[in-house]
Amino acid sequence: MYDANFKILLFGDDTEGKKTLTQKFMINLFSEGHEDTIGVDFEVKSLSIDDFKIKLQIWDISGERRFRSFLPTYISHARGGMFVYDVTKRSSLINIDFWLAIIRKDLLEEISFPIIAVGIIPDSENERQVFYEEGLKLAEFHKLDGFIECNVKSGEKIEKLFESISKLMLERSPPPTEPANTKLSRKAKGNGIFVKKKSKKEKKKHKSEQ
Repeated sequence: MYDANFKILLFGDDTEGKKTLTQKFMINLFSEGHEDTIGVDFEVKSLSIDDFKIKLQIWDISGERRFRSFLPTYISHARGGMFVYDVTKRSSLINIDFWLAIIRKDLLEEISFPIIAVGIIPDSENERQVFYEEGLKLAEFHKLDGFIECNVKSGEKIEKLFESISKLMLERSPPPTEPANTKLSRKAKGNGIFVKKKSKKEKKKHKSEQ
C-alpha cells in the first residue's frame, strides 16, 4: 500500500536523454513494470521519502509531431515534470516554450505543478554547448522549480533528482490523510537540488504573514 501515487512527465526534445535517465533510475530502485504506448514510454517505480511510500508513474512523452495530438491525454492527472535537454546539443532547448505552454495550459490552472530543468551532461566537457550557468538562468527565466545536471552514464545525481521532484509533489499535492507539518520546501543551489524541511523560523514567519 502506498502513501502517495504520483505521475511524473519527462518532456523535451532529447529523446535519448529521457530514455537513458529513466533506465538508469530503474537500475537502483525496484521496478514494478514497463509499458510502451503510442507516443509515450511508461514506467512504474517505488520510492520511500521521509517515511512516505510513494508510487511513481514516469511518463516519457514523445516530441514527435505525429504524437502531439495525444499530449493532453498523456499530461492529464500528472503532478510533476522534468524538462530534459542535452548540454551537447543547443538545439534540444529550442522547443522549451512549446513544451511549457502545453503543460501549463492543461495543468497549472488546476494544481501547483513543480517542474525541474534537467541537463544531461557528457563525460567530456569539450562536448558541452550549453553551460551550467545558462541552464540555471533558463530555469529562473521560465520560473521553474529547480535545475540540475545529471550524468546518465555514471548515474550521478539521478536518484537525488527523483527524490527532489517527489518531495516537491508531496509538498504541493500532499496525501489528504497526512498532517500539514509533513510539507517540504525546495532550494536550488550549486550543482544540484537541495530539499529541506521548513525551519521553525520559516514556519513562524509564514504564520505571522497569514
